Amino acid sequence: MSDAEAVTLSIAVLGAVLGLINTWRSIDTSRVKLKVVPGHAVLVGSANPAYRFYVSVTNLGAFAVTIEELGFLYKGTDRKGVLVEYLLSDGGALPKRLEPRAGLTAYCERPAPLGTHSVKCAYASRLLKYAPSQAHREPSAG
Repeated sequence: MSDAEAVTLSIAVLGAVLGLINTWRSIDTSRVKLKVVPGHAVLVGSANPAYRFYVSVTNLGAFAVTIEELGFLYKGTDRKGVLVEYLLSDGGALPKRLEPRAGLTAYCERPAPLGTHSVKCAYASRLLKYAPSQAHREPSAG
């Protein structure tokens, strides 16, 4: 193999590797990425003293998502416990839109075990909402 062929081969391999990396990054940025962290809360002021637990959600993705519900999953079962009584860090209510790199925290009571099943982890459910494209819209009368 001559020097010219070696240079050509190395440039071709480099181009193929960079193409694969670019494809992976393109696929990775189009995914929803949420970081859900449960924890024990220490509340101050006039907050409800029963709210001694929290679930924090951070949108790590490149686009906004709407959080529809928060709750807990239990070990040994596929049942889930949805938060019904909670206090959001901004005082609002769910569903809540999270912009990229934004987060919210929901304060709640300590999750109770479900029979003999203890709490496994916290979860956040996003709202799946698809808007129709312009091409499939019916023409308006008038």
